[in-house]
Amino acid sequence: MHYVDNAYHMTLDKYLTTFDISGANFAEQIGVNAATIYRIRTGRVFPHRKTMRAIISATDGAVTANDLVQAADGLTTTKET
Repeated sequence: MHYVDNAYHMTLDKYLTTFDISGANFAEQIGVNAATIYRIRTGRVFPHRKTMRAIISATDGAVTANDLVQAADGLTTTKET
């Protein structure tokens, strides 16, 4: 289990980078292909509900549904709140 302060926005990309987890390893862990994780990390696609639940579970809630929605909508900024 990874400890993350949930007081700020945690994108999937930031989570994987922080904990030095490869996209391919994370994809395998949640049962999707690496290309899917790449597209989610870069905000190109919004994850399906099943994938979103798997991401939230695998990150112990550090990456939330709101984080994933904001990233997909392009609302992610470099400023942390």
